[in-house]
Amino acid sequence: MSMSVSSPAPPSPSAVSTLITNSGAKSASEALALEIMHNLQHQHNWTGLKRHLVSVAAPSSGSSTPTTATGTSTGIVTVTVTVPVISGLPPQHSYIHPDLQAQLLKHGMSDAAVPVQREFVLPLSLAEKWSLARFCAVFDQLPERDVITVQATGSSSSSSSSSGSGSSAPSTAQRRPSANGQASAGPPPSNPAVYQHRDQKRVLLGMRAREGGGGDGTVVYYIMQEGEVKPRQNG
Repeated sequence: MSMSVSSPAPPSPSAVSTLITNSGAKSASEALALEIMHNLQHQHNWTGLKRHLVSVAAPSSGSSTPTTATGTSTGIVTVTVTVPVISGLPPQHSYIHPDLQAQLLKHGMSDAAVPVQREFVLPLSLAEKWSLARFCAVFDQLPERDVITVQATGSSSSSSSSSGSGSSAPSTAQRRPSANGQASAGPPPSNPAVYQHRDQKRVLLGMRAREGGGGDGTVVYYIMQEGEVKPRQNG
């Protein structure tokens, strides 16, 4: 008597695979952006997620995504490609500048007192090769970050927002463009108890590990900032 052996059913596609399939993504970069957005929403609880397209120049490599191509005097052909960038609101701060953190500690405030600003994420895979010029092109198209105003606790002047617990809370003031995008305390305010701070531009690199061959497709985020952040001295 022969026994029939039934073959196991194929595994069901993951939620990410289903999302990419139903989205009709036409390129690997579009699919990767959707995967990073899904990771931010469901693994890190980001809200208000949006996709943006920025244009960067890159040497021609036979990619199917370039929109225009130009030649140079050196004979190298450069193409303009569109790169997806994600923005959203994280549940907590991705980074607090040391100068701002020192002011918060000085006035007995926690990081949660500072309003969270929209962060930008650049989806990348480990197989991609990016030049410094391409990163600079992305930064050039990012908006300036908002000014954060910290009011000293117990000051006689009023703050634009209050925490409701009797102490003044930092507030996001009207955006003031910066000449160089560097973190700056800005001009001295009329009230010496007020401290103003603006971060330099930054982007989170959402890097996905390869799948298969020892990789598991893990997504890790690295912070890239414009300019330099001076290390804070001890003591």
